[in-house]
Amino acid sequence: MKKVLLIYYIFALILVAGFAAHGSETHEIYIYSKKYLAGLIVLAILVLGVIPWWINRFIKKNGIKEFFMALLPSLLTLLLIYIGGHYYYYATQEHLFDPFMQMPPQEYQYAAQKDTNTFRILCIGGSTTRNVRLDSMEQYPTVLQQILKNKIPNKKVEILNAGMDWYTSKHSSINYALYCRDFQPDVVVIMHGINDLYRSFSPPSLAVGEYKHDYSHFYGPSIAGAKPPTFESMINTFIRKFWFPPTYEARSFDISRFKSLDDFSKYMGTLIELVQNDGAKVVLVSQPYLYKSEMSDEEKNLLWMNSGMCLENGKYPNSETMALAMDAYNAKTAKLADTYHVAFVHGEPALPKDLTCFVDDVHYTPLGAKKLAETIAKGIIALEKKSN
Repeated sequence: MKKVLLIYYIFALILVAGFAAHGSETHEIYIYSKKYLAGLIVLAILVLGVIPWWINRFIKKNGIKEFFMALLPSLLTLLLIYIGGHYYYYATQEHLFDPFMQMPPQEYQYAAQKDTNTFRILCIGGSTTRNVRLDSMEQYPTVLQQILKNKIPNKKVEILNAGMDWYTSKHSSINYALYCRDFQPDVVVIMHGINDLYRSFSPPSLAVGEYKHDYSHFYGPSIAGAKPPTFESMINTFIRKFWFPPTYEARSFDISRFKSLDDFSKYMGTLIELVQNDGAKVVLVSQPYLYKSEMSDEEKNLLWMNSGMCLENGKYPNSETMALAMDAYNAKTAKLADTYHVAFVHGEPALPKDLTCFVDDVHYTPLGAKKLAETIAKGIIALEKKSN
């Protein structure tokens, strides 16, 4: 019995020590969130106290042979859980990998024709436009519609939220050309940045090979895109993230490392030209973000896009670099507004960089979405006054 418990304790101590030595972004260990600390305490009590107590009691009562016989069903159960998890993972993930659009656009419901009194606005972007984290009535396009209805009471304001999770400027160009132009918008609001930014990298679980200018190294943008990570790699990612200090390093990068910057400008230009050729007005918006040089631990714990989407060769951009990179993409957007003589809305400075407006790197709280909607509304109203 002593040998059994000794072997158990060796593995148990290694397991608990790994989670206890979990490192922060700065590789300092023993810096835990309250949630992580609570989980660690529960794990230690369970693994170092409850389970060995049960093993000791069971062996004393039934013997070692019966213990191993009782252990066999548990091992088989774990195997079945693994197999079930493996197939469940693929059943729920494969559908996300559309061979071209990565995630097919939603089906839009609207009248094919519009009368002269209808003012239609199309909001294009990624998840910061779609923003499924919020109730539909809290998403910025919905709030924008309500504001404009109050500000322009003589018009029937209709707004279509055409944002989709993961969409880049390239996705949106395709989405507009094939679907959204049928909405016959009077104004198209375009906000992109972060999704194009992280296409500059080739994270091991999300991309294959070196950067490609058509984004085809990243899963989804083309038929040659990467496939979902394996179930085993997802388990490995969990272990590397939480067990012993991570080997990933947050570091500074030069802006030239963000290879998609020029391609972002090209795809945005294509989208603007498509909209202008249809006779609609364009409003470009700089994208707000939480990144800044000095961040609280609570704010740092909410960041995931730099370490999750920009990880390459064990390194990813720190928050200061991400802020500079977002500024570079927003500057490209502003330059495009000048080049194509379209309206530009300063969305980025409209939201305070704190947790009253952000739930993570770039996604908003209801207050953040409201502030963004108010800022865009001012830009649209100014554009309409200028046109009239």
